Amino acid sequence: MEYAAAILASAHEHIQKVFETDEILAYHNPDELQRGVEKMVLYLLRKDLGRLLHILYRIDVDERQVKQAMRAASEDEVAAHLSHLIIKRELQRAQTRFIYSRDNIKNRIS
Repeated sequence: MEYAAAILASAHEHIQKVFETDEILAYHNPDELQRGVEKMVLYLLRKDLGRLLHILYRIDVDERQVKQAMRAASEDEVAAHLSHLIIKRELQRAQTRFIYSRDNIKNRIS
């Protein structure tokens, strides 16, 4: 699914806030964002699983999907699956924020 630049930027910004990092700051396309999130997830898998689980809870990633992703054969695969879930959820949230902010503007004008 293609996302507007504003929705991608909003999702990217929120991901950075949740991970409390500027490390995934530079991205030019969704693939680069995926790689940046994967890198952070892999680091947290290895160094601070509790923080990673807190981030997944805070973002509201479906628990069943997280459990399924954790069953992957390698840490790299787990990181890839989890980063996909994180980005997917953040894009959904950004899209909702965009829709409601647009509706609020329409209501103010009317």
